[in-house]
Amino acid sequence: MAEPEETENVWWAAPRFLMSAVAVLLLIIVGIILFVWVGNDDESDAAPPAQTQAATPRPSASLPSSDESVCGLAATGGTTLTSAPEDVEWEFLGGIAAPKSAEHGPGVVDEQTGVRSCYSHTPEGALVAMVGLLASSGDDALFLETTKALSLEGPGKDIGLERIEQRIASDDGPTPPIKIEGFRLLSYTEDKATVEVAYSGDSGDGLVYFTTSGVMEWHEGDWYVRYKDDGSSGPVQGQISDLSGYIPWGPNSG
Repeated sequence: MAEPEETENVWWAAPRFLMSAVAVLLLIIVGIILFVWVGNDDESDAAPPAQTQAATPRPSASLPSSDESVCGLAATGGTTLTSAPEDVEWEFLGGIAAPKSAEHGPGVVDEQTGVRSCYSHTPEGALVAMVGLLASSGDDALFLETTKALSLEGPGKDIGLERIEQRIASDDGPTPPIKIEGFRLLSYTEDKATVEVAYSGDSGDGLVYFTTSGVMEWHEGDWYVRYKDDGSSGPVQGQISDLSGYIPWGPNSG
C-alpha cells in the first residue's frame, strides 16, 4: 500500500481535504470528517428496523464501560478483522453512503436528529461506527449532531464542533460526495479500536484516493470517537496512490 502523505491528522476533516487537495478541485467531508476546504451513503431484509431514542447519548467519564451495547447487540467477535462485515446495507446520508447491519448496528436512529448510534462491542462494530460518523458529514446538520452525541468530551471535541459550525455558517453549498472504498483495522483491544478507512472522490480528471483514521473507544455501551486536545484523531491521514493493502468494502461491494 502506498504510504499516506503527511497531512493534518484530523480524520473528520479528511473529505474536505480530499476535494481541495486535488486540484483546488472539489473537496469534502467529515471536513473533520469536516471538509478541509478551509485548510486545516438499497436496504435488505437483514437491515435492523429503525428505533428511536428520546435524546442522544452523552458520555460521562464517571461511569464504567459496559460489555453489552446499549441496545442489546451481542458482542460476538474476535480482535482482528481480515474480511469485510457481512449482512451490511448502505444508506445515503446526504451524498455519502453509510453502512448498517442487523448484527453490528446502528441499532438506534434518533427520530429527531437522525443520529445513528448503538454498535456491537466488536471490531466490526467499531468499523461501522466510524464509517457512520464519517458518512454523516454528507449532511452538515447531521454531522454536527452526530459529533455532539458520539464524541468523548474534551478540547478536541470542542474544536471539531466549532469547525463544523463555521462550515454551516459559511453556507458554501453541498459538499461533493465521496465513496468508501476499503479499510484496515490497525489495532483492537477490549475498549479501544484504531480504524483506517480508504475513500475516493472525483477530482474532475478522475478518481483520487485518500485515507483517514480514527481512535474509537468503548464507553457506556457504545463506540465513541476520541479526539486529541488539538482536534486531531488517528495516526494516518492523507492521499494514497491506490487501494493496495486495504480490505475492499463499500456501497458497491456489500
